[in-house]
Amino acid sequence: MIVVVFWFVGMFIFFFILYNVIQHALNTSEMAKDLSEIKQLLREQAASRPTPPPPAPRDFEDIREAYDRCPGCGHAVQAHHPICPECGLSLT
Repeated sequence: MIVVVFWFVGMFIFFFILYNVIQHALNTSEMAKDLSEIKQLLREQAASRPTPPPPAPRDFEDIREAYDRCPGCGHAVQAHHPICPECGLSLT
C-alpha cells in the first residue's frame, strides 16, 4: 500500500516538473515572442480604430402596418394575406 502511495506521489512530482519544463520552453521560444508582438499590434490597431456610430433607430410603424396577428393562433401574417399560413383561418 505504501509503495502505491509513493508511486503516485513520484508520478505527480515527475509530471509537475515535466509540465514546468515544457511550459518554460514554450514561453521563451521565438514563436511565443512573435505571437506576443502580433497580439500587441492587434491591440494597438483596435485602440486606434474609430468606433462605428450606433445603428439608426428603426421605424417600427412600417413593420406594424405590414404585419398583423392571426386571431386564431397569434402567428404574424401580412395584412394582404387572405388566410393564415400557420392555422389556415380565413382573415378576410
